[in-house]
Amino acid sequence: MTKCRRMIFIAYKGVELLDVAGPAAVFSAANAISGKTLYNTKIATPCGDGALTSSGLLLASENLETIKFTALDTVLVVGAYKQQLVEAMKNKVIPQALQAASKKVERYGSVCTGAFVLGVAGLLEGKHATTHWAGREQLAAIYKGTVVDTNALYVRDGKLWTSAGVAAGIDMALAIVETDHGTRLKSSIAKQLVVYSHRPGYQSQFSELLVAQIKADERYSALIDWLSTRLDKPTKVSEMANFLGMSERSFYRHFTETFNQTPSKFVERLKLDTSRNLIEAGQPINSVASSVGFRSESAFRSAFKAQFGITPTLYAQIHS
Repeated sequence: MTKCRRMIFIAYKGVELLDVAGPAAVFSAANAISGKTLYNTKIATPCGDGALTSSGLLLASENLETIKFTALDTVLVVGAYKQQLVEAMKNKVIPQALQAASKKVERYGSVCTGAFVLGVAGLLEGKHATTHWAGREQLAAIYKGTVVDTNALYVRDGKLWTSAGVAAGIDMALAIVETDHGTRLKSSIAKQLVVYSHRPGYQSQFSELLVAQIKADERYSALIDWLSTRLDKPTKVSEMANFLGMSERSFYRHFTETFNQTPSKFVERLKLDTSRNLIEAGQPINSVASSVGFRSESAFRSAFKAQFGITPTLYAQIHS
């Protein structure tokens, strides 16, 4: 007889709707495609009177304090914007429930910024975890005993599962289904929901160019734009310095302090990030390699796998 697992989402006022709806759709699709009740999804809140989401929609819920956790349960606390998240972190019912659940359930974890609530419950200490890119540094600063993965879409550390931003919750849910019921069902769900059949947990949350745009002050913005137009050409540090009218030594020091990497390493990562977009657009891999300035296809393949943990060929298959 197939076991029915209970998937419990812990919610509160102001939660992000998609943090619940995205993963819940995966578990619902698992039931529909398999023709069996593999998952029973529930939403729980501190008072059981529902959760008004940031979208203005009200989620019906059960009372968190009355739930009896079992070994067939997965408990996931979902995220929210800062003000609502802080209020949830102050609520004593949620961390108490999480602590109790962690001792009994099959899995526990978070979607997006829900990781901060796990931290309040003491469930991140000595663990590897991730969260939305905008909160990763703060999570690491507050919970110093936690190893925060700065790029992963989701991280599994024993019973603990954590994911990055909204869409990454879907990736994590698909990984959970794959763990429970295998690759075939997971792939069928992904096809049904029109999402990637497999985005590994270690795949980067966002593009190198986006990172640069977030970090860059005004003087570097033009440089980044310039670099993005000449990725097929070799660019020396001296040329970057000249573009900004700085000495090479001064430019190297300031750039490295700003981006926490050398200019040459940044350019390489920018090339590789652009290569992903070209592959997704259907450009042949040998053509992609030359388009982003690699001298040989083999060098490109090695660099791509080292950066993203996946070969260009497999990446192309995923996005075909």
